[in-house]
Amino acid sequence: MGKAKKRILHKTNSSLYMTREGALNEVFSMIKKPKREARVQALDLITLFGLSAEELSEAGVPYENIKALESIID
Repeated sequence: MGKAKKRILHKTNSSLYMTREGALNEVFSMIKKPKREARVQALDLITLFGLSAEELSEAGVPYENIKALESIID
């Protein structure tokens, strides 16, 4: 990684920084909510991080929800 890219990454607000594990936890909590907005945000995180069905099932997402998201998940 170049110097400029490192500087840009270090300038980011740490509250906006999300790891892959954090994204999994967020998706798990969002899928449990009945609101449509939360599910749309969960889909956005799944596609952004390229989360797989295996990762979601290990995080505790029910099989029915994973099967419903089958077209989006690799």
